[in-house]
Amino acid sequence: MSTNGGKHKRAAIIYFPGRIDRKKLEAAVSMTLSSLSWEPSLWLPTNPDETGGIQALRAVAQKATHILIAGGDGTVREVLDALAREGITNMTIGIIPIGTGNALARNLKIDLTNLNAAVKGGLLGNRHEIDLGLAKVIFENGERGEYFFAVMGGMGLDAKIMQNTNKKLKKAIGWVAYFEGGIRALPTLFEKMLVSVDGREPRKLKLVSLLIGNAGWLPGNLSLMPDAKLDDGLLDLAAVGPRRFWNWIDFWGRVAFANENIRPNKIGRQLMDATANVKTIENLAGSKIRVTPERAVHLQLDGDVIGMVREAEFVVAPRAITFRV
Repeated sequence: MSTNGGKHKRAAIIYFPGRIDRKKLEAAVSMTLSSLSWEPSLWLPTNPDETGGIQALRAVAQKATHILIAGGDGTVREVLDALAREGITNMTIGIIPIGTGNALARNLKIDLTNLNAAVKGGLLGNRHEIDLGLAKVIFENGERGEYFFAVMGGMGLDAKIMQNTNKKLKKAIGWVAYFEGGIRALPTLFEKMLVSVDGREPRKLKLVSLLIGNAGWLPGNLSLMPDAKLDDGLLDLAAVGPRRFWNWIDFWGRVAFANENIRPNKIGRQLMDATANVKTIENLAGSKIRVTPERAVHLQLDGDVIGMVREAEFVVAPRAITFRV
């Protein structure tokens, strides 16, 4: 880790009140910076109306050089979205993972249980530039929007599940609450979508969910996009469309046990690729992915429910944000 002192450096801590003990966090930050000549840290709590983005811009205005986010994937996405929209690239980001899924923190291999280690890594750790995805969408009512995301966007069932997940239950029991949301999203309906990768001829896919991601690993050691990398200049795509009961068995075997235990081996990877079934899951990758559903579908980005959309284009923003880990 780089531990050089230096004046004119300043940390801004954006945190979710009630989900972390501020006194413990202050103690960890103080211990990390005690021997360095940094400016006094900024403490910027989020609230229901200001969920991270505004705090990030306030940190920039007050000449912060390092942002430390104590929050979940939603708070992280709000901060990154605000910085990316303004083209701010001279800021480094650290994460104190206290959310439900902590998907980005998991993919960055940040310690989820050691507060002091996460603070030290987030403020003084090695720099790591990562890509962001930019979703350009047309909503059901014809309005347009653009949103940056770091981990994964979903169209179809997964977004519907997040729409249906009880927020109080999610806070109480964590990401397992998504199963309850999944039950309430039943019955599962197939969607038909035209999907074009890097301007190629669109393909018509019948699926349950379409996932577009910058990172592949989810809680529970699940991976629907095992080849996804945070800094490869590509977005990965997973079309999930099991038709029959045995396709679902194949699906869960692939995204859970096989990706973790068989795919890392060269022969195992060749076997998995050779036996892949597009009626279970299909993977593609590109720098631009355009999706046109046959009818409006739910969209989520990094766990945030965006709304019902009738068209979406996903574009990679290479090495747009710098993290410290």
